[in-house]
Amino acid sequence: MRFVMSVVLCALVAGPLAAQEPPGRRQVLREQVMARFLGNLQTQAGLSEEQLDRVKSTFRDGVEARSALSEQEREIWRALEGQMRPGVAADADSVEQLLENVLRLREERAELDRAEQEAFAEFLTPVQRAQVMMSWHRLQMQIERVRGGRGPMPGPVRD
Repeated sequence: MRFVMSVVLCALVAGPLAAQEPPGRRQVLREQVMARFLGNLQTQAGLSEEQLDRVKSTFRDGVEARSALSEQEREIWRALEGQMRPGVAADADSVEQLLENVLRLREERAELDRAEQEAFAEFLTPVQRAQVMMSWHRLQMQIERVRGGRGPMPGPVRD
């Protein structure tokens, strides 16, 4: 629980600071959150140093790929919103292509998840993989809640 609160606190601080600080500072804040997450994960999942290093590498690759997909998705949604302005006729062909791109990106994200799980399966037990997946999911949910202004999730959280 302390870990989740520290991550949420970092995310709360990182959001406003990221808007004010240069890009290097944002990276430092992200690295601090990730370091806390990985330290807690190592303890919870009983990871060896070698396993932790491989988890870090896999996460790093996944985070970079997801970031690129998220940026593409934001661009597509902006374009779609531009097409769907009230009082302006949308170009049906453009809208169709944008919708196809949204679906394609969702498929790419799912494939990324599958590939990440395959990579984890090379060096983690199924229970460790589940712990990694659940911890990562909880962290993402906490970050989304903080970004959405809703604060941390209520109730007990095991991180």
